[in-house]
Parts: sequence; C-alpha cells; structure tokens
Amino acid sequence: MNTVELVKKLCKEKGIAISRLERDCGFSNGYIRKLKEGKFPSDRLSVIAEYLNVSIDYLLTGKEPEPNITVVDDENNVIVLDVETLELIDSLRSKPEMKMLFSVSKNATPEDIIKTVKIIEALKGKE
Repeated sequence: MNTVELVKKLCKEKGIAISRLERDCGFSNGYIRKLKEGKFPSDRLSVIAEYLNVSIDYLLTGKEPEPNITVVDDENNVIVLDVETLELIDSLRSKPEMKMLFSVSKNATPEDIIKTVKIIEALKGKE
C-alpha cells in the first residue's frame, strides 16, 4: 500500500472525506487523486500526518516506529532510550545474575570486557 492509499484508508477509518482533508490542509481540490506515484512532498506529508494524528513514519511504512523514551539526567543531559536499551534495563531489573554481571563490570576496562565476552562465548559453546 503506497502513501496515498494509506491516507485514503485512514480518512475512511476516521470518517473524514478526502475533500475535507484537502481543504483543511490547504491543498487544491483533487490534489490527492492527482498524485500518480503515491508519494507526497515531505512538507505536505508532515501536514497530513499532523492532521490525521499519525507519525510521518506511519504514512510512509504503515507502521508506527518503536517507542523511545527520553529522559534527562542530573546534569540536564538528554538521553534517548531505544527499545534494545529498555530491554537491557528490564533484564538488569528482573534477573539478579545480570545485575551482578553489570555491577562487576562497572570498573572494567574495555579490554577486560572483551576478554569476558570471549570467555562467556566459549563457555556457551561447550554446553
């Protein structure tokens, strides 16, 4: 499904006429129908995404992006936590052995960590 088809589908689901979307977004009448390649210019895509209350990623792919969480530390540094990082945090919270491994590695050098990973990989290979 291309972007134009997705916009039409979303309008239908939300009970919004295409002509209303075009008018409310400041596009000419029949603008969406005239898009033969199924793609919008990026500036218009953002207007449509905001109007339909979806992300631009959703209009391009049909899927919402994985959620990220943004936090600010004690020194006002902005930190973005992606899905993989959130999974690691959950693992540290729920598995005592992971918490212990992380705690022990706090003062390790990069070389120590590489050696440890190689040892763990070797042990896993012997199972």
